[in-house]
Amino acid sequence: MEVTVTRVKKYNATWNNVVTVDGVPVAIAKSAHRAGQIAAYIQGMPADINDLWLQRELRKLIH
Repeated sequence: MEVTVTRVKKYNATWNNVVTVDGVPVAIAKSAHRAGQIAAYIQGMPADINDLWLQRELRKLIH
């Protein structure tokens, strides 16, 4: 499972970080720190994710 974080520019808006798993986008984060936390959680490392909905959706990817 390859997890990558890519910085993308939205039309007429700020930069966002897209977290992808095997080329499929799974989450968008505004800050690089949050994107890193999401990527760490997907890889099984301890990460501080306070959003329970996001945790539930990411657990579907892991299992």
